[in-house]
Amino acid sequence: MSGKLAVILPIYDGAATLERTLRSLPADRAQELEIVAVVQASQDGSREIVAEAARHLPIRIIETEAGSNWVRNTNIGLEAASADIVTMLHQDDIWLPGRKDVTDRLVADNPAASLWAHPALYIDDADRKLGRIGPPFGARPRLVPGEEAVRTLLVQNTIPLPGAVFRRDAALAEGGLREELWYTADWDLWLRLAAQGGVGWSAEPAVAFRLHRRSQTVRGSADARDFAGQLAAPIDRHAATNDLQERQLLRMARASAALNSLLAGRYHGQPAAAGPFLKQLLPLGPVGWARFMRRTQIAARLSPRARLFLLGRQNRD
Repeated sequence: MSGKLAVILPIYDGAATLERTLRSLPADRAQELEIVAVVQASQDGSREIVAEAARHLPIRIIETEAGSNWVRNTNIGLEAASADIVTMLHQDDIWLPGRKDVTDRLVADNPAASLWAHPALYIDDADRKLGRIGPPFGARPRLVPGEEAVRTLLVQNTIPLPGAVFRRDAALAEGGLREELWYTADWDLWLRLAAQGGVGWSAEPAVAFRLHRRSQTVRGSADARDFAGQLAAPIDRHAATNDLQERQLLRMARASAALNSLLAGRYHGQPAAAGPFLKQLLPLGPVGWARFMRRTQIAARLSPRARLFLLGRQNRD
């Protein structure tokens, strides 16, 4: 089964990687794609790169004003799209060959779901593979029940943004992405959609997520107070709306948020104490620690970044 897939592509000064991103979309499947590029006041030639790509891809260009952000621009694209099924793609990420086939199978095999997902590869600026990220839903394709999906994802957002596919009408009925959540808007949306009908899951990586220092979210995480608020918002909202007030689960989610804040602070060279993280983690005990490691996928998230750091040092030496 195949069908039209809308690709929402928010763009802001993305010339360094945008051409590679657009080139990864399959021109030979163009009739099955609806690409909505929302270009925000870019000054680096991004608009021209998209216009050139529109010669062989079905791209609709929408221009937005300065001062917007990727969340608002994604909502603009979501409202403008017409296809029933939607995916998001950022200007620094890419599709792998066969990605459209993976999404077609996911939707066909799990028609009752509102959200479908698969892992992503981590890559660097040179497109070198650094690792892999995805939720711990297992190696076989399946429909992950809503309660299991929400309990897992509440602890850590491990669905990579370009690896998610969802129903446009379901997302719009939920009000789209929450525009105040510049860092966690996708996580919040995954939780809302997963609660509706579970997650159609495939363990096959079909996109690549680029790690680099220039990303807007990396720069934004330098504001420690704002970043902590971004991490807390989905936990606070979904712990209440999904009746997930169990002490162990919430402690695990709070520990994950505290760890992410700690790591961001250390990354930006800011003083960041481990106390808030340990206060939430230690009472979990050995069984809880194992669940924490699995649900956060912390090793899979940190090892590619360590490798990227070492590659950067080698290039400077």
